[in-house]
Amino acid sequence: MNLLFNLVAVQPIHSAKFHGGGSYGEVIFWALVKRGAKFSCAYDSQKYLAPKIVEACEKHGIPLYDIQKRSPQQIIDGNQIDTFYTPLYSLEAKWQIQVKRFVFTWHGVRALELQYSPLGISFAKKFGQKMEALVRYRASWKKYFYKPKYAELAARIAKGEVQTITVSEHSCASIKAFFPELLDKEIPVFYSPMTEVEGKGNLPAGVLPKKFFLLTSGARWEKNNLRAVKAFDDLISIQPNLDMKLVMTGATNPQVYLKEVKNRDRFVLLNYVETEELELLHENAYAFVFPSLNEGFGYPPMQSMRYGVPVAASGTTSIPEVCGDAAIFFDPYSVSEIENRMIQLLDPEIYKKYSERGLARYAEVHCRQNEDLEKTIDFILNL
Repeated sequence: MNLLFNLVAVQPIHSAKFHGGGSYGEVIFWALVKRGAKFSCAYDSQKYLAPKIVEACEKHGIPLYDIQKRSPQQIIDGNQIDTFYTPLYSLEAKWQIQVKRFVFTWHGVRALELQYSPLGISFAKKFGQKMEALVRYRASWKKYFYKPKYAELAARIAKGEVQTITVSEHSCASIKAFFPELLDKEIPVFYSPMTEVEGKGNLPAGVLPKKFFLLTSGARWEKNNLRAVKAFDDLISIQPNLDMKLVMTGATNPQVYLKEVKNRDRFVLLNYVETEELELLHENAYAFVFPSLNEGFGYPPMQSMRYGVPVAASGTTSIPEVCGDAAIFFDPYSVSEIENRMIQLLDPEIYKKYSERGLARYAEVHCRQNEDLEKTIDFILNL
């Protein structure tokens, strides 16, 4: 086997430097290295790539091919590649490649599931991103762009030309619902893997342990943090003596949030932080709030549950499946309901219950993640 791994999938996407699909891809990369697998990688020299990955490629003699110099198809044809794997599928034409064995992880069909919102425009910073946000998730765009592209992919899977796995039972069911030609096709479900890291660094200035609610992925409107920010602002307005702040990471455009709140001094809006810093925040948070509108799997709740930090989460897509009974759920479109769940978590008995449930749920899910990671690598290597 001559395997090409698509590292572009772990590089920044849209407005997000770090994203779930990228984190997933990094874990798969390191698992392949650990297995001692022989493979090469495609990457984009114009985007950020974690230095540790570059160092690992140099250390283990893993060739890096720059798609700025040669197209993915040219890389495949020029290096006798017979197997291509990408941890995140792209609809861009350059990735519609021909290879003997095409393998990818299908995280879900967010592009078809999610409803359009003009918020995407205000969250976008660059002109190109704003133009994309104007059309992305619109019914017409889904009908004439996304659906035909995915339909071509589904047809290739149905014919056996492409092999896929997915990361949750929700994603598997959603894929088959949108593409019934796959109803009788086996799509293995391997839970999205995580790597345990230890928190390092210091909490932001003015932020004390167990005195803040945590939000992540502030650069993306789909994560729905604006409603959670409004909910916390309302909570502080009715309980001004509550000794709590709200910390958010990935808030690349903080004004989107700050213009909506009255109690600005209670908000600590951070840009992207390093993995160890993020882990420290998860460990020290009073509670984690996950209002996302759409997830194929959803890592962040597990990161908090690892430390017994209670989680309030959106009750949609894959989130209830992953969190089980260990999160207190809310309607992600209701600001008042998100606020209600924050108030509930201020109750010591409720807090203790979800802290204990979180620890147990993390142990259960993490065990399956480890088992499924080995199955994923076997699938990629066709073992």
